[in-house]
Amino acid sequence: MSVSIQDPLLPFLPLLYIAWADGVLEETEINFINKKINENKTIKPETKDMVCKWLNPQNPPSARVLAYWKNYIKQNADLLNPSEKSDLFSIGAQLAKKEDTEDWVNDETKESLHLIEDYLGIVSREALRSVYENDPVTSTYLPTENLSEKAYSKPLKALLQHGYPDIKSRVQSILDPHKEAIESYDDDLKTRKEKVLKWCKELANAGLGNLAYPPAYGGSGSMPKYAAVFEEVSKYDLSLTIKFGVHFGLFGGSVESLGTKIHHDKYLKDIGTMALPGCFAMTEMHHGSNVKALQTTAIYQPDDKTFIINTPSQYDRKTYIGNAGMHAQMATVFAQLIVNEEEHGIHAFLVPIRDSKGNTLDNITIGDNGHKMGLNGVDNGTLHFNSVKIPKENLLNKFGDVDEDGKYNSPISSSSKRFFTMLGTLVGGRLCVPIAGQSAAKKALNMAVYFALERKQFGPPGKEEQSVMDYPTHQKKLMPLIANVFAYDFAHDFLLNDYSNNKEADSQQVEALAAGLKALSTWNTTETIQICRESCGGKGYLSEMYFDLLKADTDIFTTFEGDNTVLLQLTAKSRLTYFKKQFGKMDWWDTLKYISSIASTNLSELNPLVTRDTSEDHLLSDDFQIDAFTYREEFSLRTLAMRLNKKIKNGMDSYDAFLDVQVHLIDMASAYIDRVVLERFIVTIDEQKDDSVKEVLTSLKNLYALHLIEKNKGWYLEHDYISGSKSLAINKLVAKLCKELKEESQQLVDAFDIPRHMTKTALKFY
Repeated sequence: MSVSIQDPLLPFLPLLYIAWADGVLEETEINFINKKINENKTIKPETKDMVCKWLNPQNPPSARVLAYWKNYIKQNADLLNPSEKSDLFSIGAQLAKKEDTEDWVNDETKESLHLIEDYLGIVSREALRSVYENDPVTSTYLPTENLSEKAYSKPLKALLQHGYPDIKSRVQSILDPHKEAIESYDDDLKTRKEKVLKWCKELANAGLGNLAYPPAYGGSGSMPKYAAVFEEVSKYDLSLTIKFGVHFGLFGGSVESLGTKIHHDKYLKDIGTMALPGCFAMTEMHHGSNVKALQTTAIYQPDDKTFIINTPSQYDRKTYIGNAGMHAQMATVFAQLIVNEEEHGIHAFLVPIRDSKGNTLDNITIGDNGHKMGLNGVDNGTLHFNSVKIPKENLLNKFGDVDEDGKYNSPISSSSKRFFTMLGTLVGGRLCVPIAGQSAAKKALNMAVYFALERKQFGPPGKEEQSVMDYPTHQKKLMPLIANVFAYDFAHDFLLNDYSNNKEADSQQVEALAAGLKALSTWNTTETIQICRESCGGKGYLSEMYFDLLKADTDIFTTFEGDNTVLLQLTAKSRLTYFKKQFGKMDWWDTLKYISSIASTNLSELNPLVTRDTSEDHLLSDDFQIDAFTYREEFSLRTLAMRLNKKIKNGMDSYDAFLDVQVHLIDMASAYIDRVVLERFIVTIDEQKDDSVKEVLTSLKNLYALHLIEKNKGWYLEHDYISGSKSLAINKLVAKLCKELKEESQQLVDAFDIPRHMTKTALKFY
């Protein structure tokens, strides 16, 4: 092919240069370009032939030809208005004008070239940036130290404090002076555990540990206040967070929730001040998540009104018990209650394990779990009980007791219901663990965003390098993660307040939501920290950036307070129970109406006009997003119920049937949690009075929703809920939202209120 350019080809020169500049075109790309050019009736046939000729993969342009094309465009750059150098059409039109070949300049050709440009992934001004070497760099990045607050900055930060700025400030005043010790990497295990105990006692002495306990015992009766402390502590040290949570939340919480006034009067004040350090001994070696099958026994002795706590074998010892390894003096032990040789299921007992000097008591063997992947400031240990005798009063007897005549009684007749009621009172742990995970994710995003804004790499030829945050790939990594953190934050706050304030709420539904939200939120934490670490390159591998501790300390979050996969199955079973109850109340007429509503949904939402609607107004609407999430949830629930029903009707055991649909259980539960999180995001936006806050939260909500639809586009395409063109439009809109929110990224992570010395670490380059 000759180097010279024929006049009719000039308008398409930018297209051809971009098409070949980065290598050989894919066959699908060639076919798409040819199709759009050939469909355009305003382009002359001979011009179409020339374009197709230059797109022939068997005879691509040589390096010399490409250099000539680039030079030609560059030589004519002075003819172009910089503001017009934004797409292939405007550049081609200017080149065509020079040679008076403007007959093709029209709306149809403009649309064709825009479609091609989008398909090839070319973004406006970046399209021919390498050609215009004389162009100034137009990065919108501002140096972080000069970036001023925006209108929403302060109210958004206040929103994320959830009404407790004073409590968070008190935590900061206690832990800030210890920041150097907290961030020391050279402590041996014993030294670290002693430091964490010391800091925990300081928080207790400030009255910050017992906030969830009743006022009569030194607290304020507020679970949200306790959670606010928990969240703030987790910004500093996660070992401290977990030790704090095990003692005040699990041990103290079990005494408060499962005990009665006799236990409250005797223990709660000392627990609140840490005069009586304790632990929560539920997990056993062989029955971790299967609490109902725990083997430790508590056998009632009517002669002296005591219980004998016993560990049957080495496989039944309590393990991974936080605070047990070094510091706890008492344990809440979960064991099978046996009275008069009759089993009454799992109950909780207070068992002293050490004296006030730290000496292990008789017939108790305490071990240390040793060095862990993370959280090495927590003294996890094992407990083995060899026929340990405790008084009858040490049974936490709110839901089951042994009377003076040695007979068992309970206000709940069903042992199964009693078991789940007892565990339900301890749902606070499943509320707090993901809140700590959220803090870790916020900390990671704070590091990654500040690093990305300051770090420069690559740029236009002959010009300064530009901020890595200016690259769309980097924006796509970080912006959806920021949206996720906001989404989960609002969902956690709603559930925490619902659990704390609405005693009439459906406890099973609250527990199911807490379980599912904990699972998805902590998985999101793990993913966020990893992506943020990668986003900081080699610097992210340095311990000064905290990612090593964040990764190591939060990895267990997906496992404790319940393995995430098991928790999602619990959520799914709750939703199936809800579905069954709804049908159980229906007569034939209600059932007919329900089926009609499904048909109506299919007619409206699966209408081709809807499935192919690619307009921004439609895609950004709450209605479309909620409908999409709800459809996936309800379709998954309905088909799962039908699968199970069919298997059981065909004679399959119910356990085997559930096992057979386990993957579907997880998918359905995830879809349910996704829908609830989006709903809470929308409600939170509606509650805001500040328009600037509403605006930025709406952008985050749109990114959260559309990015999740994008991640699940395989499901939506398989079920014909969206068309291929709509899927592409969503992809494009996600990229656009990421680019827009990049401009807000620093203010958004500033709203997380991460200690400033951590932010400064991300800005150090040497």
